[in-house]
Formats: sequence, structure tokens, C-alpha cells
Amino acid sequence: MKTVLVTGFGAFPGAPSNPTLAILARLERDWGRALARAGLDLRTACLPVAYEGAEERIGALIADARPDVVLHLGLAGRRRTLTFETRARNRLNTIHPDGARRLADRTHVAPGGPMSLRVRAPVARAVAAMARSGAPCRPSVDAGDYLCNQTLYASLSTAQPVVAFLHVPRPSLRRTPLPAMVRAVVAALRVLARETSRIPPVKTRQFD
Repeated sequence: MKTVLVTGFGAFPGAPSNPTLAILARLERDWGRALARAGLDLRTACLPVAYEGAEERIGALIADARPDVVLHLGLAGRRRTLTFETRARNRLNTIHPDGARRLADRTHVAPGGPMSLRVRAPVARAVAAMARSGAPCRPSVDAGDYLCNQTLYASLSTAQPVVAFLHVPRPSLRRTPLPAMVRAVVAALRVLARETSRIPPVKTRQFD
């Protein structure tokens, strides 16, 4: 069995209801057994939208679950399709408050760290698989400067071999209904799980 960890986020200003949690609930309810038959042990977690302690929470979560694959889900309310992020930038927004109405106390996720980190995932294959599942998807070079980007950067700073981030739009019956997004996540997980045998070990990054 390969362990796949999928995370979503709680509410934050402008999003009192986060659809990533609905995706997690449907994954557990509708796909847990199917994934298990495919050799995947599904684990899910809800991350608070809080700048403070985000890196420590991610590190502890990964250390505890010891997953083969980490797939983070985040809401991008202004986007119209699923977007598979290709990198995280070493930046933080100091204007937009988090879920606790607090501002970031620094402008960089990891002062002294690289300006960007690339995801460790087969982006093209994952995007193609999600599109075949019936959900429009495209790669993205900008994970933003909010908790989504901070979480991805923190995860890529660990020794976790397969790390990916998928931004989801607000569910729309005309464009991307929730069931289609769930199927797309399942398709991505299957691709990411196959990638674990191709990626060499990654050293943990230490920044000043």
C-alpha cells in the first residue's frame, strides 16, 4: 500500500465555506475503498488558514503520516478551472489577513531560502489525467502569496519525495461541478502514486 495524504483548508476572509473540505469529505465517503483496492491508503487533513506555525504544522503532519504522496488542495476563487501548480515562491503577503484575521509577520516563507521551489510531481501527466476525468485543468506558474503558496513551499522544503498542489475554483454546475473535481483529484492521485518509484530521495532543506 502507498499512503496518499490529501489536505484542504478551512475558512478564511472571503471564503466562509471552503470547497476543498467538501472534496475531502467526498474522497473519504465515495473513494476510500476504491483507492484501497488500487493499493492507495487515503489520509486526509484540514489545515487552518494561519500564517503562524504553518511550516511546523506541515512538517509535523508529514512526519506523522509518513506519506508516499502529498497533494494539497486550495481554493482559487477567481479562477475558472482546476490549476496544477508547478512551483512555490519564497514570498508572503503582508496585506491579506489569514483565517484568524492576522497578518503575516514577514515577507518571505523562509528567509535565506531559494526564491522558488519546483513541485516534485509529473505535472503534464497529472494535468492530462485530470482533463480525461472530465474536469478542465491547466498548469500554473503562480501559487499566489497566501497560505496556499506558504504551505507548498514548506512541503517542498521537507524530504517528502512527491509533493503537489492543486488549486480548485468555486464549484459551478456549468463549468466544474464538485463531483468532477473529486474525480480529477482521484485521477491525479493515481498518477502521483505511480511517480513514487521514479523519484530519488530528497534531502531536507535547511534555511537561515
